[in-house]
Amino acid sequence: MKIVLDTLGGDRPPQELIAGGVAAIREYDIEVVFAGDRSLIERELSKHRSLKYSIVHAPEEITMNEAPIEAVRKKKNSSLVQGIRAVRQGEADAFVSPANTGAVMAAALFNLGRLPEIDRPGIGVLVPTLEGRRTLIIDVGANAECDPEHLLEFGVMGTIYMREVLGIKNPRVGLLNIGEEPQKGDTQAQKAFAYLQQELPNFAGNVEPNRLVEGGFDVVVTDGFTGNICLKAYEGAATVTVRYLKREIEKSFLAKLGLPFLWPSLNRLKREVSAVQYGGAPLLGVRGVVIIAHGNSNAEAIKNAIRVAKEAVEHKIVEKIERGVHESLVHLGLVPVLRGSP
Repeated sequence: MKIVLDTLGGDRPPQELIAGGVAAIREYDIEVVFAGDRSLIERELSKHRSLKYSIVHAPEEITMNEAPIEAVRKKKNSSLVQGIRAVRQGEADAFVSPANTGAVMAAALFNLGRLPEIDRPGIGVLVPTLEGRRTLIIDVGANAECDPEHLLEFGVMGTIYMREVLGIKNPRVGLLNIGEEPQKGDTQAQKAFAYLQQELPNFAGNVEPNRLVEGGFDVVVTDGFTGNICLKAYEGAATVTVRYLKREIEKSFLAKLGLPFLWPSLNRLKREVSAVQYGGAPLLGVRGVVIIAHGNSNAEAIKNAIRVAKEAVEHKIVEKIERGVHESLVHLGLVPVLRGSP
């Protein structure tokens, strides 16, 4: 298995990302295709022996503050564009990048294209819950505005992903909203509720953001603007909670005495809720495995993002989503609707 790693465009230096790729090679027994500046990559990899790797020389970098579509069109020799092209040409099985999310999506759409009957690809992120299992939130940044039909697509794709990758037989799908009752939210949210309730057999109702981490839902659908805010608020709250606990422990002599016993639990909590642990978010609905890592990903986060890509390839998630979406929408009689036909 070959997985392309984009070594440019993230918040951290390429050396950090390359270290994550090296760790993934050793732990997952795969070949990593490093996309970026050849001389820099070779210099870093010369420190290691017995690695399965190759290099795509692509010295141009698409930065976080560039307009995504314009950058993808102009910078043909960027690590991002060349890396995704390697997947399109069959030279690699998946692509992982911590670069500009909009640019990753634009490059994926231009070079790989959408799956049939998918109007809007969505970014899905797995977050932990108190039940001890994870919930997939989709979309968390690809589409600022979504119609009910797009949310249905997310629900179907999320269902297939959770069933095939995490082994959940009948995933429960929820709609992110400000309340649990059907009449909650604005007009668009109410329309989405009614539509999902009618068309998605495994739809289980609204879910409030503060109840999301309690569990009960396997997939939560929303537009990318709301989903991104929800995800960042979740990450921020988790970080603040850990820091608050540490600060309060420092204030108490008795708490300090118990710190050696608490420390392992605090570290487990920090890791469980950290973006490092879930590694990367799959862009579902495109013709290839594309994993978007957090912009500030360190080596461990990159290693875990490559793990997510490996799992998606092993489970043939693209093929299963294509087949599953078609079968689901045909069964519901909705294929013409989602293609834009009357």
